[in-house]
Amino acid sequence: MSGSSMKFGGIRVHEPEMGRPAGYGSRVMSRISMSDALRMVGISKLVLHAWERRYERQLAERTDTGRRYFTPRQVEHLKLLKQCTDAGHRIGSIIDLPPAELAALVRAHEKRASLAPLMDAILQMDAAGMKAQLAAHLAAEGPAQFAKETIAPLMREVGRQWSDGSLSIASEHMVSAEVRTMLAACLDALPPDQMPVRAVVSTMEGEQHEIGSMLITLLARQAGIGALYLGPDLPVEEIIRAACASKAGIICLSSLYGRLRVLEPKLVALRSKLDDTVELWIGGPGFTDIRQMDGVRHFTDVASFEDAARAAAQRAQLTD
Repeated sequence: MSGSSMKFGGIRVHEPEMGRPAGYGSRVMSRISMSDALRMVGISKLVLHAWERRYERQLAERTDTGRRYFTPRQVEHLKLLKQCTDAGHRIGSIIDLPPAELAALVRAHEKRASLAPLMDAILQMDAAGMKAQLAAHLAAEGPAQFAKETIAPLMREVGRQWSDGSLSIASEHMVSAEVRTMLAACLDALPPDQMPVRAVVSTMEGEQHEIGSMLITLLARQAGIGALYLGPDLPVEEIIRAACASKAGIICLSSLYGRLRVLEPKLVALRSKLDDTVELWIGGPGFTDIRQMDGVRHFTDVASFEDAARAAAQRAQLTD
């Protein structure tokens, strides 16, 4: 009996014939011809061969007779490589990345593209246009998603363009002021009073960039932690005093441009003066290269912070 066929992404791939050896079917079903795969991805055979030859990689499989084919997973991987190169990434810098990291690069590019009208308004000092677009993002996404999916990537892009000189200091101040206003309104709409876990959020003395701390406060409250935002630029003694007065079980600190030789001694001093039951959480670009410290939990991404915050809130509910 001859084999039947099925479609994958609009391309017909073959199912096995009856009576073939065990495992044969799954292998045949997953075979997509070279020409079909390249058409699905949108690259030429010359480009594929150039990638493979230059970086000594084999991105496809071969049959026993030498014919090249792709599995569905390899096609998806090739699509991600193509999308990343279209976004401006050099193939040499991404060809060895796992699919999850390639997908993250694609999402980041898509987010930058979606923020392009907002960035145009900022570059043109169009305050009304900027406010309208930020308000539209907030209405569509809700506070938590707005913080993660709009404000965080927006401020990264603002920082990048400010650093390379394409964004003026005045434009950076304008957008920062509006973002602080909007985040403050989001925090006012989600008071911490009835939440089971208490936390205080701030920045260390000398760190005046507070948007990261405001984002942390909002995400903590969304996760069920009653985070009290203290504002930026606090000495160690004041952070401890606030934590004791509010009976906080967690202290969260962010840093954007902090210098490690200044931050590390302050963190050591802060940790040494806290009760062992008080957790110390840190995050932000300023802490990127900080050494591991006992009793200090370093978050390098938003997702891990949210997971930890939800877990802390759940533990508190179980012990109530």
